[in-house]
Amino acid sequence: MKISNTGLMAFLATASSLNITAAAKNLGITQSALSQRIALLEQDLEVTLFIREPRGLKLTERGEKLLHFALLNQKIEDEFLLELNGTTNELAGTIRIAAYSSILRSVIIPAIAPFIRNHPRVQISFRSYEVSELPDILNTAKADIIFTDYIWEKSGIINFKCGIEEYVVIQSAKLPSILDNFLDHDSSDNLTEDFFRHQLKTPKKLNRSYMGDVYGIIDGVEKGLGKAVVSKHLIRNNKAIEIKDGFKKYTRPVVMNYFDQPFYSKLMKNVILELGKKCEFFLS
Repeated sequence: MKISNTGLMAFLATASSLNITAAAKNLGITQSALSQRIALLEQDLEVTLFIREPRGLKLTERGEKLLHFALLNQKIEDEFLLELNGTTNELAGTIRIAAYSSILRSVIIPAIAPFIRNHPRVQISFRSYEVSELPDILNTAKADIIFTDYIWEKSGIINFKCGIEEYVVIQSAKLPSILDNFLDHDSSDNLTEDFFRHQLKTPKKLNRSYMGDVYGIIDGVEKGLGKAVVSKHLIRNNKAIEIKDGFKKYTRPVVMNYFDQPFYSKLMKNVILELGKKCEFFLS
């Protein structure tokens, strides 16, 4: 059995966009030709790589494995070309990092910023997602590294605990808050409920308002729209906010996740090392 390079390129273009039209245009071939290449690859490998759903294409579990193989193969080629051109001493390339909003701007970007300044040929692409979306982002190779607030126990995934977030209840220091109203991201945000489930005494009813992201939540608290449960490091030195006492300590881990693989580019190794060393400082 041998993987066709033409089929692998067709698969990679399709898996990256999950859209036959966009992939065919990207490769400069017809949709019919692209579909034929994918079909031949599936036939050669004796696996199904895509499932067609009402919303579009979805990778199968074996399709996800092949996607990570294809990307690894691409990184090995990129590394070889750098070595061939005699530029291995200078880090270059792109790493894609995905995380939830409360740590992306406040922890990850400042932690990696000095590294980016010192290596001008390096590009870091940052994206913010809800915590529940992040595993699928890594599975479908839309990011090289993701950060979760729990240990993701999955075979083939490396977890590195970068630190912890301590969560507190905050309210406006200057304005009276709307009684028993708590601000959250959206209806799927379970942080406030989990926090109070951890307490010895919980409110009879939690009225919730939704602010879009953690920075909208902090803005809303400052303006007296309600209280909120947020990570303590986010309101450091914020004189418009005060912490409401009387609650049991509640924490969640901050975990860096990436695929366990036989080869990592020099850039990937350095980014993992830098984040592992620096993130805890911004959480403390």
